[in-house]
Amino acid sequence: MAGVVGVVAEYNPFHNGHLYQLQQIKQAFPDDIIIVAMSGNFLQRGEPACLDKWTRTQEALQNGADLVVELPVLACVQPADRFAFGAVSLLSALGADKLVFGAEHSSYDFMSFARKVAGVHGEFHKYDESYARSFQTAIKKELGHAVDQPNDLLGLAYAKANYRLGEPLDLFPVQRVETSYHDQSLHKGAQIASASAIRKNFSLSKKAQKKLAPYLPQVSLNDLVEGPFVSWDDFWPLLRYKVVSSNLADLGQIYGMSEGIEYRIQEQTQRLPLDISFDTWVKKVKTKRFTYTHLARLAVAILLNISEQEVQAYNSEPYIRLLGFGGDGRKQLSRIKKNCPFPIYSRVSQDDRKEQLAVDYRAGKIYQLFNGVEQDVKRAPIVF
Repeated sequence: MAGVVGVVAEYNPFHNGHLYQLQQIKQAFPDDIIIVAMSGNFLQRGEPACLDKWTRTQEALQNGADLVVELPVLACVQPADRFAFGAVSLLSALGADKLVFGAEHSSYDFMSFARKVAGVHGEFHKYDESYARSFQTAIKKELGHAVDQPNDLLGLAYAKANYRLGEPLDLFPVQRVETSYHDQSLHKGAQIASASAIRKNFSLSKKAQKKLAPYLPQVSLNDLVEGPFVSWDDFWPLLRYKVVSSNLADLGQIYGMSEGIEYRIQEQTQRLPLDISFDTWVKKVKTKRFTYTHLARLAVAILLNISEQEVQAYNSEPYIRLLGFGGDGRKQLSRIKKNCPFPIYSRVSQDDRKEQLAVDYRAGKIYQLFNGVEQDVKRAPIVF
């Protein structure tokens, strides 16, 4: 019987590095089904997706994925460890027995690391550093070396989640090639660039499209051109309005708000010039205690009006939203549907949008303001 490989992804946008990963999976496990747990229209790094979840699902299916499901926005606004736990739980529930992920150091034994650091926590009482930095210091002390590269850290988070769940998945890191996660440059002669570099260099000009062509499958480049291409620049006026018009008590109820950061957020937003960008705002709000990514996720939670109670409700009762599948993906759904521990939604009914899927529906409607395409109601999974 074929195995099932799980992948956690954003595909923001889907580029040659993602294609390389799927090809590596096909080469290593030619008979296995590939399930992708993909962030929806808002991502764990704290930003809107440049293309909507349906476009990115189609790209994934066209390039080798068999089944694509949405990681709900209530999972994506959470810190890496909790995000990873939600993703690994979801993939395990769908019958995955392997997890493949990119890593800067694919030789690392991530499960061994996870077992060693299972009880390690950062010292958050140190008020001159963020929890993330404190945690990395504690990890280095326990392992004898740092694990501080973005994909390695996420790989460790997946491994810790897998450990907590009883290790239902075998982990297979794939070496990240040609470019680093934060690399903003397009390197001549290379075929892989970071998603950040692609987004930074994209425009509708023919020159920009020609420049990006080596780093993307043609379908992805076509989708970027057809757009609309969405970014924080679109949502920033709405976020600014929400911060300025809210009272501090309401801001304090937003998920991720802590240590009175709502006071600084509102004060800086009111004081800053009208022509500043979202990126400048994050830099002005930042303190030693809060990383840029933490603040960006907090901005998403403010924009979408996500409360602590809504996040906890999702953590208590997770669910799965189908975005698309091919023939093998359909067969896998048939195999696991009766025994899947989480409810599986293929469509959003009028009742669903008021109940368990209410926050995803809200996020879709806000994204739709700039995308112009209905994101949930009457949308059926893509059949490839």
